[in-house]
Amino acid sequence: MGKEDNKIGIGTRFACFLIGWNATLLKECGESSRRTLRKYMSAIIILSIIWGTIGYCFAERYIGLESLIGKLATSVVFITIIICVERYIILTGKLSKLMATARIFIAVLMAVLGSTIFDQIIFKNDVEFEKKEYLTEKVNSEVPKRNQLIDKELSELEINIDSINKKLAVLDEEISKNPAKKFITFETEEVTTGYDEEGKPIKEKKIKRVEHLIPNPLIDQRKSTEGVLKQYTDRKVLLQNRKLETDKIVREEYESSSTGFLQELEILFTRIIFVKWIAGAFYVFLFLFLMLLELLVVMSKGGDGDSDYDLIVQHQQRIKAETLKRMEEGLLAKK
Repeated sequence: MGKEDNKIGIGTRFACFLIGWNATLLKECGESSRRTLRKYMSAIIILSIIWGTIGYCFAERYIGLESLIGKLATSVVFITIIICVERYIILTGKLSKLMATARIFIAVLMAVLGSTIFDQIIFKNDVEFEKKEYLTEKVNSEVPKRNQLIDKELSELEINIDSINKKLAVLDEEISKNPAKKFITFETEEVTTGYDEEGKPIKEKKIKRVEHLIPNPLIDQRKSTEGVLKQYTDRKVLLQNRKLETDKIVREEYESSSTGFLQELEILFTRIIFVKWIAGAFYVFLFLFLMLLELLVVMSKGGDGDSDYDLIVQHQQRIKAETLKRMEEGLLAKK
């Protein structure tokens, strides 16, 4: 094999960097390792495209990121996680049963998450239609509860208003009997009764009887009671108007609130996937498709056996272990 055949290009070096291989060590390997590298790289590219798309859509639809940079950053985070998971599998020497089982379990979880997000995007129009029905049911359920609370407060207001009206009737009766209270006071004043020889006025003190009329104090009490009655009456009118618009108010509250990921998830499963068989079949198909893609690296790792790259790594590991063992024996012999 010539030097030109073992030349490592930029693309190969980048692929080695992604999967964690040593590009220099790859020069010593044959076509088997390069083929394995291409398979690993193809699997990672497929998963990166899928999960980059999922991350972008998730950031746009549920995280609420509006900037392109934010959505791309989320997409990069998803891709990085996928690459790290696959790299961990690739760099594992021998896949134990526990490792394979764990990777299959992770693949199932990722397939569920991916297929769910994809379905919410694919069935977007169906979800929006079902969401309207869902909101209508929520409104119809919430309106009676709101009206029940309003009716309870209206009943209490009616009791208070009746009580105040009875009190006002008693006050009106008392005021009509005694609109004003009369009391008498006596005042002393000097009165000129004549003049003496020198022309000076002759004054005498006389006691004067004065009658006073003051409004009945119950009139002020009545005004205060009327103020309270007006407050209760205004509150009653407000509640009556609110009761007439309860349906509108509740609907506006639900429609103005943003729909969360879990709410759409509930609508998707309970109203579409579990109800319409074709949607359920499509979800199962998408789930299996994503799960098998997730297992590409695991199947490649366990199905093809060790490549010459793996054999070289294992050979170097054995040589290093034997070297260390001889060093240890030499040190023990000197003692």
